[in-house]
Amino acid sequence: MSRLETHFGARIAWSTDRSKTVPLHFGDPVAETRALMTDVALVDLSHHELIAISGDNPKDFLGGLITNQVKNVTPERSIYAAHLTPQGRFLWDFTILHDAERLLLLTEPGNATPLTNRLSQFILRAKIHITQDPIPALLAVAGPEATRVIQAVFPHLPLLAAEPGATFTLEPMVRLWRDPRHDHFGWRLLVPTDQIASWWDRLVKRIPAAGFAAWEEYRIRRALPRGGDEFIPEVSLPLESGLLEMHGVDFAKGCYVGQETTARTHHRGTLKKRVYSLMLSPGPLVTPGTPILLSSGKETGVLTSVTTGSGERAGLGIVHPNDIDPERPLTVGGVQVTARKPDWATW
Repeated sequence: MSRLETHFGARIAWSTDRSKTVPLHFGDPVAETRALMTDVALVDLSHHELIAISGDNPKDFLGGLITNQVKNVTPERSIYAAHLTPQGRFLWDFTILHDAERLLLLTEPGNATPLTNRLSQFILRAKIHITQDPIPALLAVAGPEATRVIQAVFPHLPLLAAEPGATFTLEPMVRLWRDPRHDHFGWRLLVPTDQIASWWDRLVKRIPAAGFAAWEEYRIRRALPRGGDEFIPEVSLPLESGLLEMHGVDFAKGCYVGQETTARTHHRGTLKKRVYSLMLSPGPLVTPGTPILLSSGKETGVLTSVTTGSGERAGLGIVHPNDIDPERPLTVGGVQVTARKPDWATW
């Protein structure tokens, strides 16, 4: 659940994200979306989950299990990574932060228990402890002006020159970092749960609030892939969904679970599908998981995310690039679809 539920009570509209309570909006979802798209907004992501890995050499333990180079994690730098099946299919993604003698893995809501159970299978004789940590809570500051505005909030920090993943300790147990995936993801602030209301009230004086409806609209229109949506568990090859462009894989590191397939598909250029931005013509509502079809009726992909509301809607989908052709219209659930590469795509 949102760690701000008690703070706001019935004063705002609520919804759920993966069975967790989230603020739907704070009164004007259209204005909140506009703020994210054109300026800056503060978003409650405190329903996300966290696990902690401690013991003897947690970096050595995790190094053979994830797609990115965990040795790069320091008190001043965070990374993004994923854990795959032995066949190279996506399971979970997370941001990794350094915390004294521990590594903190910040992941999507609902992931903490299965991720803990999975990683625990690899402990064997290692003196490693993996626990779910309910203490910290997550806030986001995003939008094209996010860095400039948050620099004004924290003028003593060199935020304008910060690289993706740059991490700052503001107070004990309070971390601020530039999201390592893409600039559109903005900044993240991890605070103790008992301080989240005071941090929210402090920040919202300078940064307008946006609810989950606006955040999803922004994420989808900016073509930002999400674990569990564009990264489909046990189905997606992670490079199909943008793991490389989101700085989540290191091809120079040692072996890890699923490495062979990941490296082979990258170096041989054999990926058959990619994540695409979609524009849906007005029509009936369609839901994620709906097949994307050619005019012949052949399935070419799947819708993974879609905005709500009437009129033209935005979406994301995993599609065969060879089927993207203006002369070959696509449909999803009977609605015509136009597909384009995300702005960040390097393929």
